[in-house]
Amino acid sequence: MRAHGCCLLALLLLSPFGQTEPRLVFSAFPDKGLPSFRICERILAEAYSQLGIPIETRAAPAARALQDAERGLNDGELCRSSLIAEQPNDLLQVRPALFVSYAVAFANRPLPVQGWSSLKPYRVGFERGKGALEMRLAGVRQSPSNGAENGLLKLAGGRVDVHVEDYYSGMRILRQRGLAGIRPLHPALERFAMHHYLNPRHRHLVPRLEAVLRRMERDGRLHQIEEQVLREAGLDDLSPPRAAGVSSPPPAPTVEPGAALPFSLNLPLETAPAWAKVPKTDCRKM
Repeated sequence: MRAHGCCLLALLLLSPFGQTEPRLVFSAFPDKGLPSFRICERILAEAYSQLGIPIETRAAPAARALQDAERGLNDGELCRSSLIAEQPNDLLQVRPALFVSYAVAFANRPLPVQGWSSLKPYRVGFERGKGALEMRLAGVRQSPSNGAENGLLKLAGGRVDVHVEDYYSGMRILRQRGLAGIRPLHPALERFAMHHYLNPRHRHLVPRLEAVLRRMERDGRLHQIEEQVLREAGLDDLSPPRAAGVSSPPPAPTVEPGAALPFSLNLPLETAPAWAKVPKTDCRKM
């Protein structure tokens, strides 16, 4: 009887049902309370759980978080813009995008903002280490800060003219800190598709994870999680910028699963009406 029990235990341990996948650790921005982080974390926790893989995040400044993921000190990057595919690195982009981030210029006075080039007359703040913003702000007087909240506080103190931040994250900070004099400027500068990235040693996971994310996207689960996070953050009264007249994105290239895209899929925004506070609208259907 004892021998039979030992054999049964051995079979369970050797079978797929008796095995547990190792925990994966992902680099992430230090501002864990912001909506952009919570959306990514919640989507990926649910997706990986369907693969039987537990995950955790390790906060670090933006630049170091990316370096840790590239060097294999962590298993990948929780969430970054699709512009990572335009930079020299070996990280594997996982598709589809988890959500869309709207890059917005925040200011404490009206300014005529029409695209990135219109920021050249101003001293512009942003979170240090965010490569997408560094690329877009080339040739502009930059004043990076350690964290989104510090950047908006610099703006409130008059140390910069503009701070560029994700729309919902910026609005969350403004409301939490009571920075009533600062407003988002319109139109938005750009919208970025936000993706999960894996270190190349996990290439075998990419097709499985992408299949789960595509199913979640098809079932509306990605959108549902995003709305839930915004509601919990008290931001469900806000709508994303209306992309009136946005041109169609370029066709997706044919690449092997997990390979980096040869170009960015970021979609520029054209002129849009004021949208700091507008009736809730599902812009995905527009």
